[in-house]
Amino acid sequence: MLVLDQMLSMLGHTPVGAASGFEAYALMETSAFDLVLTDFHMPDVTGLDFLKNVKALREPARSTPVVVVTADVMSFTNAALREMGFAGVLAKPITADALRRVIATATGGQFIGDGFPKAASGG
Repeated sequence: MLVLDQMLSMLGHTPVGAASGFEAYALMETSAFDLVLTDFHMPDVTGLDFLKNVKALREPARSTPVVVVTADVMSFTNAALREMGFAGVLAKPITADALRRVIATATGGQFIGDGFPKAASGG
């Protein structure tokens, strides 16, 4: 998290960290955020459950774009993550350029993926 916080600060953002998904919910209930970056695999909650809980919060938290951060590039496709409701995805290891792109796109309302295979189409 320290490296990600430093990257965000270098890009001109003010990161606010949470030690758990539950702590993040509490922060979102009392403060407004432009974007949330969440790991897909957390000790207390999965990224998908975290997203579902965010969508159950009151506005403006409910509308906050949530970008998933994961090293598990083989289990997901960009299309699957978009269908789950994520605003974007960052593949680990994160680069400052990928972070900049996903923030710009997610806060502009479009999904962006970074490093995930396209969904296979069957015939």
